[in-house]
Amino acid sequence: MRMITADGPAALEQAGHVEKSDNGDLLNTPEAAINIGGLAGQGYRLDAVTDLDPTTEEDGTVTSLAVGDDVYFYAVPSGVGDGRANLVASKNATTPDGFTAATSRKFSGFHFGRTRPLDDAHAHVKTYTPAEEIVWNSVWDLLNRPSAPPEGMVRLPSGWWVTIYLLSVGSGSGANVVPVSRYNATPIKDDVYARRDLGIIAGRGGYVLPWAGLFDEYAEGAPEGEDAANDTAWADTSNSGPATTGAVAKAVSSHNVVDAVGNLWDWLDNQHNTGTNYSDDRTVVEVGMYSADLRGEVYHDNWRSAIGGGDFDDGSRGGAGCVYWNAKPWVANGYVGVRGASGPLRARSA
Repeated sequence: MRMITADGPAALEQAGHVEKSDNGDLLNTPEAAINIGGLAGQGYRLDAVTDLDPTTEEDGTVTSLAVGDDVYFYAVPSGVGDGRANLVASKNATTPDGFTAATSRKFSGFHFGRTRPLDDAHAHVKTYTPAEEIVWNSVWDLLNRPSAPPEGMVRLPSGWWVTIYLLSVGSGSGANVVPVSRYNATPIKDDVYARRDLGIIAGRGGYVLPWAGLFDEYAEGAPEGEDAANDTAWADTSNSGPATTGAVAKAVSSHNVVDAVGNLWDWLDNQHNTGTNYSDDRTVVEVGMYSADLRGEVYHDNWRSAIGGGDFDDGSRGGAGCVYWNAKPWVANGYVGVRGASGPLRARSA
């Protein structure tokens, strides 16, 4: 038997990544060597496991799975003194029940939500109802994860990660809000905040703003909205405001991003100017969460940005290819939300 040591306080070696199994809501995990306990801890060996069931190998918090759940796997000592560790699933974000930071180490996780395949039979198809399951491209581990918090995020083919849901308030308020990607939450919008504030808010959670090209990628496959129904997106032209995140079951893209169409426009990081009569303008600065602060002026003529997907009353105009390039960054009228993006964490084995 080959022995693996990982006694350094941050030591980790993996022979592959954690992935969703082809056999249902199960995970395949790689062989690994991992330190548990930090400076006072020691190295343990994790054996590769096929079809690991998070509802059986758990701490009592994962007896069932429901849409919106974020689940973590922790490495914990086997308890028999053989230098091996086991994986325990938990819905706790810090330590599993029955363990401490000295006796566990977070190793992996996933989001349970809705998925839509990327093929002609499902992409943009209004009649398809997404499956409720482990979101395959939400599965992360310590060497395959975003630099932002991995909860409620999916990895795109390009390697970028985006939040499954429009961002909502996790903690704090006003300029100190920390956003999160969470199911069935009230999305942050441009009401208290001006649109130009939304990038700052995203940054509070460790995210960057997506841009038009990234929107085209993550919105791919989401069905178009409808004028007289909220069946495919929250976009009925009679709607008077946004819904909670994930309210419409079919509003899922082929990369498993929710509400890329309808509900609120996605604020995108594409700014431009369409005029030639430039002048200094203080009115576009004295807006939003810092409206009372002195922050200088913007030199522009028709300063504009892009927004994607459509909002809560755009009907069939909203869709995976819908981008509006004439949005005013200083406006606050309750039609635009914010989604987070992140590059991969540049982690290495130690």
